[in-house]
Amino acid sequence: MLHPAGPVIGSLLAFAALLFSLRQRRRQRLLADLPTSKVQGVFIGLVELKGSAESEAPLVSHLAARRCVDYVWKIEEHWRRTTTYTTTGWETVARGGDQHSFYLKDDTGTLLVHPRGARLDRVSIFDRTATRADEIYHGKGPARSVRGSTGKRRFRETGIPLHAPIYVVGSARERPDLVAPEIVAPGGSAFIISTRDESSVTGGLALASWFSWLLGFLATPLALLIAAHDQPISPAFLHGWMIFSACAYLALWMLGWICMAHNSLIGLRERVRQGWSLIDVQLKRRHDLLPSLAAAVSGLSTHEREVQTLVADLRAQSQATRPGVAGPDHDGLAPELRMVVEKYPELTANQDFAALQRELVTTEQRIALARAYYNDIATYYATRLEIIPDRFIASLRKLTPEPLLTATHFERANVEVKLAA
Repeated sequence: MLHPAGPVIGSLLAFAALLFSLRQRRRQRLLADLPTSKVQGVFIGLVELKGSAESEAPLVSHLAARRCVDYVWKIEEHWRRTTTYTTTGWETVARGGDQHSFYLKDDTGTLLVHPRGARLDRVSIFDRTATRADEIYHGKGPARSVRGSTGKRRFRETGIPLHAPIYVVGSARERPDLVAPEIVAPGGSAFIISTRDESSVTGGLALASWFSWLLGFLATPLALLIAAHDQPISPAFLHGWMIFSACAYLALWMLGWICMAHNSLIGLRERVRQGWSLIDVQLKRRHDLLPSLAAAVSGLSTHEREVQTLVADLRAQSQATRPGVAGPDHDGLAPELRMVVEKYPELTANQDFAALQRELVTTEQRIALARAYYNDIATYYATRLEIIPDRFIASLRKLTPEPLLTATHFERANVEVKLAA
């Protein structure tokens, strides 16, 4: 009779490997579900970006003396000890590092990134083995040696060099000091800062997923073979159990994959809805502001045609009954308002009007950021719904694409930073 310990242990190992495989696949799909945004298209929510690491005041690494935005270093000392037999190894004798907030720069602008809490994939910037005769041995390392030291030390340093290409996935929020986004550690979501490109990161996750899947697939049959090694079990019985375990594993994997794919589509849809709600919030804010601005312009203006046209546009937008619907309420007015102000400088003499104008420009900057993010994520969601096999899951749930917004007249904030050359 087959002892149950082997199949139970094999089943537990297979189940653990299956969960790990699905977890890696879920992370890989999360990255695949995120469109690569430009800096100008980032506002609020989980985003994916590519650019270069920049800083106004870069760090200088400890070992390589290289300008970086993040680095860690470690010094290991080789030892040989003899008791009843001789052993050798390496022992860490010193380590350190530093990081600070930096900017990601692409062809559309710069974005502040706070790296604390991120999973960092650094690149090697220093790797050297030295003896006591080398200046670096005591120049960078500690004076004391470990027991049984052979007089050999290994100096290693990794980091994110200044101007290095980086791939970032993180949660964007609005900066507290100006109308612009920044990347911070999210709650429970992916936060990756990598010197590798997107394909390398997602490829590594996919490879880990397939490897663990294969390990889980083989775990139970191997456990059965080991348990049956010294036991009188008929080959037909053993083969039957192996086939049953393989089929059960494949069924569980298929069920888990369907659940994971379904949840990823729902998560993507919720991010689209979040982007829409961000636009709604800002349109409501502008809707509340426009009547006061229209009244201020009307009360201070002469009866020139340009001013009256602006007042009519302001009133038309303020009368929109449903912010968020494509139409007049999605037309930015800040450029037209600026032209009128330049032609009629007496408008700027009124402090209330000047304050209202600043509020309108700030609000339209927020709308522009929110609209760009929404269009990015909605476009990717629509594409995802057409890809096989996700298309079949989407059809069962009756998931449909969300409409895009096409207004182009909103103001954009121009964030000025002085980056190191």
